[in-house]
Parts: sequence; structure tokens; C-alpha cells
Amino acid sequence: MQYQIQTMPIWDAYRETDGCPLCKIYSDREKRLVGQYLAENVMDPDFRTESNRIGFCPEHIRQLYAGQNKLGLALQLETRAAEMAKLLSKPPTDKKGAKKTAEKIENHCGCVICNAIAEPMERYYMTIAQMYLNEKDFPELFREAHHCLKHSAKLFDAAQHAGKSITEYLAALNAGIVRDLNRTEKDMRAFADCFDFRNNGSKPDAQAIPRAIGVLIASSELRVKN
Repeated sequence: MQYQIQTMPIWDAYRETDGCPLCKIYSDREKRLVGQYLAENVMDPDFRTESNRIGFCPEHIRQLYAGQNKLGLALQLETRAAEMAKLLSKPPTDKKGAKKTAEKIENHCGCVICNAIAEPMERYYMTIAQMYLNEKDFPELFREAHHCLKHSAKLFDAAQHAGKSITEYLAALNAGIVRDLNRTEKDMRAFADCFDFRNNGSKPDAQAIPRAIGVLIASSELRVKN
């Protein structure tokens, strides 16, 4: 049952997006968690304890601030400030103490949302490799998919879970990445050539740079398949 629950979002992501399927899975979980931290998690003691202790990364605090619950965010930032002030109540008096204080701050500057996404994402990487081995129709979707470099690295790392299909899995993954990188290189050259005076009148492809970003960094804008 747990395997089936894990595979459903993977099937949906690989079937529905022209971007990186794992970027879509990440984005869906991220939106859900940001929504929770602006809703029910605001007053949940366990979540508040974690957010007070760890905080939020710049990207997720930006998303929280862009949300519709400024009061909820203010309450979390208030207790976070109090927690950090308590942590730093005694100033260091020497070089060794200053180093320890710096480490103390660094250890408390993370992101509860990033942490909450990381563990399930690791399970997805493993499950994708298992699906390549066990699901009859999945290898074709996998070969056609456009994986970004970041998530490609994770899929390479999970290759052992493809079992006896590991060689085929790795070949499909690598071929897809090389295909998309070659296309990206050609797209960027064609885009730049449009600005050459010898090609006066040529119009650059408006989607070329977003596609390149989707391959080299992450699929920030996910397009639904026709």
C-alpha cells in the first residue's frame, strides 16, 4: 500500500509536465507546506518549536511573506526572535567564545520547510528507480522525461534500487540528460544569433531561456503536456 501511495505522485508528475518531474513533485510538496505554515501550523506547538529553533531559508520566508497570513507569519517571527535572543543572552568574551557563538547561530539557521521536504524526496528518488524495474510502462516515460541536473544527480545516486535493470536505467537517465544539454546548447546559440546584425529580423524563441533554466537549474515554470 505504501509503495502505491509513493508511486501515484510520480506517475502524475511524469505524465503531466514537460519540465522536470521531480521539480514538480518538489514544488507540489513545497506549496502544501508553505500553506500549512500560514494556516494550521501557526499555532501547533510542535511546529512552532521547530520553526523557532531552525527558522526559514530566504526562499521560503519570501514565499511565506507573499502569502495571505501576515499575522501568522508575524507570530512565528516574534517567537523566533525571542528564541534567538535567549540563545545569545550571554556575549562571548574571547576568540574561542566568539567561534562557539558563530557555530551556535549557524546551527540554528536552517529551514523547517526544506527539512520537511528532504526526507520524502529521498524516498521518491528510490521509488523511481524501483519503478523502472517493476512498472511495465514506466521506463518509456522515464526515457522521455526532462530531468534537471540537480535531480539527475539524485537519480544517479539512487540507481542501486533499479536492481537488475540498473544498466538500462543508467543509460536511459544519462541519454536523456545529454539530449537536453545538447538541445540547450543549440537553443542558446540560436537565441544569441538572433542578435547578430547579419540575422536582422530573426526573432528569438521566448521559451528558450526558461527551457535552459529548467535543465541547468530547476523547472521553476512547469508546463502541462498537451
